[in-house]
Amino acid sequence: IELPIKFVSREIQTTALLDSGAFSCYIDQRFAEKHGFKMIPLNHEIRILNADASPNKGGAITHRSLLVTNLGRMSMILGMKFLQEHNPRVDWEHREVTFSRC
Repeated sequence: IELPIKFVSREIQTTALLDSGAFSCYIDQRFAEKHGFKMIPLNHEIRILNADASPNKGGAITHRSLLVTNLGRMSMILGMKFLQEHNPRVDWEHREVTFSRC
């Protein structure tokens, strides 16, 4: 989905994958660096696998709020934590996702 990411001083337009199979939310490391996101290392690494169960090329996750890793062409993945918090309405027939709790 196309979505704006809002910060205190600016807004960035990007695309994100809504993934109910992902537990958390992820951001691509290159995207985060390009836009000046502050990245704070975790105390321990979190090992992750891609959707096809192969090891992620970026290695383990080492930062958090959005977990930072190599997502390839994707900027962000919004997983179950995001979906549960925002509980979007999905209209499969019209291919629309509506967020009424954001």
